[in-house]
Amino acid sequence: MRLFRSNIFLWCLGIALAIQVYIAFETPIGGSFSDAATLAMNGMQDVTPVKATLVSTDSSGATFTDLYGQPGHVQITNRSYGSFQSYKKRDVLVISVAYNLAAKSFDLVEVVRVNPMMTFPMIQGLGELGRNILLHVPMAMVAFIAFLIGTIYSIMFLIKKDFEYDRHARAASAAGLLFTILATVTGSIWARFSWGTFWNWDPRETSIFILLLIYAAYFMLRSLLEESEDKKARIAAVYNIIAFVSVPFLMFVVPRITQSLHPGGGGTEAPVVNLSGQTHTDRTLLNMHWVSVVLFLFVFLWIKDMYTRILRLEAKRAEEA
Repeated sequence: MRLFRSNIFLWCLGIALAIQVYIAFETPIGGSFSDAATLAMNGMQDVTPVKATLVSTDSSGATFTDLYGQPGHVQITNRSYGSFQSYKKRDVLVISVAYNLAAKSFDLVEVVRVNPMMTFPMIQGLGELGRNILLHVPMAMVAFIAFLIGTIYSIMFLIKKDFEYDRHARAASAAGLLFTILATVTGSIWARFSWGTFWNWDPRETSIFILLLIYAAYFMLRSLLEESEDKKARIAAVYNIIAFVSVPFLMFVVPRITQSLHPGGGGTEAPVVNLSGQTHTDRTLLNMHWVSVVLFLFVFLWIKDMYTRILRLEAKRAEEA
């Protein structure tokens, strides 16, 4: 498609990637007042960032309602950042608070951000590591979409006998393999800081490793076969279709029916939860997630289009030779 070759598209893609990096690494984290209270009651003294809306102020502090609708009274202490007199009602703030067990209220530590456009939700047990969810999960989803598109093109090749479909299938599968590698790398970095090692042979890690081997074999098959181009393409197309049968099983079924370090293992739910145990899908996180999926999908389409053009040129040169 000419769209993916235009300078305007490349500029837009570059800007979108910059925005993605900003959202993933610079967006402030904000939990709830229940998060802060639960941490303190469990003996953890760390301050907790809370995204909240200012309701009222008085001489003793301020009343807020956090993004989950829970009210909290914040005391003004000597270590507080200024006062709330300069803020207006309905102002949205990200504030660091410490729960005061004796007073059963929250002491202000600092104001982190005023009127943030977006706030990354606090995810149980992850903290700053939760930001990786905007890279790791969308990359895995786009890898699945890429393998699906590659399989559709392989089916079309077997029906139409048109080598253009074979080139599209090869390019889509190559991009899918690339995104699977990226998902594996980002997952390994996550595992290092969450579980202590880069690789644990967790069921999800094992299944993705098997998937990498299956699709690496697809490209080895194409390069090692000494058949005619037509027969080689037909064998590769059949292999690609059979390989995709394993994708849903390895990516979605195996990790959910076996005990796993990953959320959702052993048939358990894998929602976004706060530390008070309340189950919810944070709307901001959900929106950020789908923006990331769409962005990486465009990156995939650009890579696929570029590789298809390379394969087209190689085929043209082979014909002229």
